[in-house]
Amino acid sequence: MSFPERLKAARLALGLTQEQLGFELDVTKSTVSAWENGRDAPGFRLLPALKQVLGVSLDYLICGDEAGGIADPAGAYGAEVRSEAEAHLLKRYRKLSRSRQEGLKALLD
Repeated sequence: MSFPERLKAARLALGLTQEQLGFELDVTKSTVSAWENGRDAPGFRLLPALKQVLGVSLDYLICGDEAGGIADPAGAYGAEVRSEAEAHLLKRYRKLSRSRQEGLKALLD
């Protein structure tokens, strides 16, 4: 699998559109499309944001290292998804903009 394919797969796994991913990264939908079609690639400044938004390691995203694929919330954060309802909430949370995620976290605290 190539970088464009891994990028698209990670985006789709979260249920994000190209427009939503672009919004999170402050780029256009056409920029994300160019990355996914191999016409262009993101610059170094965007790699940390891609890692955070998509929840994948850069080793996986760039090199295809399967061991560094989708982040393991249980290992990294001491949490696990225990039901379909929790999985649904997590997917919905990941679709929110960063500012809305922060607002939700503040509300819950």
